[in-house]
Amino acid sequence: MQGLCVRPRLAVALVSLAGTQAAAQTAAPPNPVQSPAQSLSQSQKVSAPRRTIEEIIVTANKRRENARDVANSVTAISGRELARRDEVTLQDLASEVPGLSLETDDKTAVRIVLRGLNTGSAGATVASVIDDVPTNATGAQTNAATNTPNYDTYDLQRIEVLRGPQSTLYGATAEGGLIKYVTNPPDPTAYSGSLEGGVVGATDGGIGGTMKGFANFPLLDGKAAFRISGWSEWMPGYIDDPELGKTNANSAQQYGWRASLLVNPAPDLSIRLTAQRQTLLSNGADYVQVVGAAANPAAPPGNQLSPVNGNTNDTGLPQPSQAESAVYYANISYDFGGASLTSTTSFAYNNFTNSYDYTNLNLAPGLTYGAYLDAAVYGKPLLLSEQNDSDGNKFNQEVRLTSDPGFTILGQRLDWLGGAYYTRETTTFNQDIEARSTTDSKALLSPAAGSEGVQSALSEWALFGQVNYFILSNLDIALGGRLSGNAQHSQTSTFCCVLYGPASVEPELSANSHVQLYSVAPRWHVTDDTMVYGRIATGYRPGGPNLPPPGYQNLASYGPDHTVNYEIGVRQDLLDHRVTVDVTGYYINWKDVQILSIVDTASGPYALNGNAGDAVSKGVEWNLSWVPLAGLKLNAVGDYTDTRLTTNAPGLGGMSGDFLPYVPNINSSVNVDYSWAAFADYTAFVSGTWSYVGQRYTGFSPSTTVSNSHTLLPGYDTGALRAGVENRHYSVEAFINNMSDARGITFYANNGGANQTGQANFIMPRTIGFTARVKF
Repeated sequence: MQGLCVRPRLAVALVSLAGTQAAAQTAAPPNPVQSPAQSLSQSQKVSAPRRTIEEIIVTANKRRENARDVANSVTAISGRELARRDEVTLQDLASEVPGLSLETDDKTAVRIVLRGLNTGSAGATVASVIDDVPTNATGAQTNAATNTPNYDTYDLQRIEVLRGPQSTLYGATAEGGLIKYVTNPPDPTAYSGSLEGGVVGATDGGIGGTMKGFANFPLLDGKAAFRISGWSEWMPGYIDDPELGKTNANSAQQYGWRASLLVNPAPDLSIRLTAQRQTLLSNGADYVQVVGAAANPAAPPGNQLSPVNGNTNDTGLPQPSQAESAVYYANISYDFGGASLTSTTSFAYNNFTNSYDYTNLNLAPGLTYGAYLDAAVYGKPLLLSEQNDSDGNKFNQEVRLTSDPGFTILGQRLDWLGGAYYTRETTTFNQDIEARSTTDSKALLSPAAGSEGVQSALSEWALFGQVNYFILSNLDIALGGRLSGNAQHSQTSTFCCVLYGPASVEPELSANSHVQLYSVAPRWHVTDDTMVYGRIATGYRPGGPNLPPPGYQNLASYGPDHTVNYEIGVRQDLLDHRVTVDVTGYYINWKDVQILSIVDTASGPYALNGNAGDAVSKGVEWNLSWVPLAGLKLNAVGDYTDTRLTTNAPGLGGMSGDFLPYVPNINSSVNVDYSWAAFADYTAFVSGTWSYVGQRYTGFSPSTTVSNSHTLLPGYDTGALRAGVENRHYSVEAFINNMSDARGITFYANNGGANQTGQANFIMPRTIGFTARVKF
């Protein structure tokens, strides 16, 4: 009896599980004390039209710095700008950040890629943090690469995206970079709040809407404050399922809340307690049925990417999904005078549940699993369902001592920090595959198809530090290092029958590793308005134990992979800070790349983690802004990326010279924002965005008899327009996203659709909406 042959994107998620480890580690806590102007929600601020480029303070190096002065590739987007451009999720940010791309399988399955580091493996290469608290899963047993926390951007102070390895300060899953969500802290000086609501409709789809709000309360005569925010968004569906008789089957709702208490019991002591929880419930998958190449993957038709019948997908089973993320943390900071001691204690939780209809998934060209199981086992037509349920709990503790700005030793300026970090993560992954009746989809057929569960535990410790030595007043060099070790334990259990045979409990497997990392970043302020910097930095993703398929024993563990990043950048302000230029060139060596390879077993193809050769990523990133007159800002961001395998990887299905998957060769965006005094105290604004996503390839496939490997996807462009009026208390805004109703593809599989067709995910069609806010 053969098991399920999986698509490359779900090689971990069907009859296989693979293990890896990649731990994102904690950073600086949110700023404990902020001025009222800093802590005020960005969506509240209304100011006169600016004549210069806005400056943003970031904490990329775990200390407050102007983004323009950081010797690192960092993009910072303020909360006000996020709200103005209606950028709510990771999908909205992709065109705004150089070097950022996404592989979007579904609303609850998003792989973040920075600077092209993607082979489709199970472990994450980009870390996600909230206020410098790590939240993404460390181990790959829970499909960490695609089970990504996708936080709503409401009531954020800013988002920081750090490109290139950040592992010396942030740990393992920052191998390719970091996405940091910086929340608005409570403000002890003033009451404030906001409420907003809106409606949105999708072309040939449904209607959705939003409700959001926050309130800030000063306490104890300005020595404390409490801030609470909440959001709920109803996402319109736009894909129909004729077989189930459902319209707009992929509608969804996302809701969440955040509460934070700030206490300053003494001038030098700050305590902040924060809790956040968010849930995304999707009623159906975002797949559209396309022509595909299921019958002959070796010779796909020229129109394989074309929809069969518009935005439809015939399935016999509903495909709901859920993503739930929570984080609870305490930040305590004390300034001794000359240096500050910070303790960050946190607990993060992530749950992802995905349901799929795999009745039409191919075992071989022209033969689906549904048809095969009908003939070989059940003797009747059937539906084949599969559900993945992953849970991860993550405890983190970091203690860090950081010098105050301007610290000197013997008259020489020296900024420094040092700290220790510990994390403990436990995860469970359960996978149930069930044969169901075609007349009653809730009725299970006998014998059971089978299920599998994995229990895993991971612990990691690290010592890290960074010294910034000022050779001259305008020339300095930052030296960073990290020493860390980790231990992993995993155990697999299988539960009967057709796909796995008799129930069994495999022996526990373990793996251990240690790593030393470094970073070197010289910075030269040529003039007050021109800075040149360089950076050499290393990153890594730990290896781990391989979970054996049925009948296999004593499989070797897979090793860590490593990155070495070389970059040089220049930032310049011109014409009295009305023009800014930020250009970076980089080259990354990626060694011992972790991949998913396929092993043939009696139960069918089984995915295992392994290492396969090397890759190189190189490119140029740019961010150019110009304020030609008060209130008008022009901005162009983008990147050119060339990322390829440099050695053959037969276990991956890739050869030297092949491009890595879902990485556009060119990504670019142009934004135009204009605001002016309209009437009374109201300011009017209008803004537009044009974005282009270039050609990219789909994932590799070792099982080429079923899945065609490395399909070229065409580039596409989109446009958005927003307009409205606002004052200090009220605002209204109308917007159109994807104005041309472009059909950009974010994911493609050549099989899995009814009647030997394929499936693809397209960007959301044209949407038109309206938002109103009141601030107090």
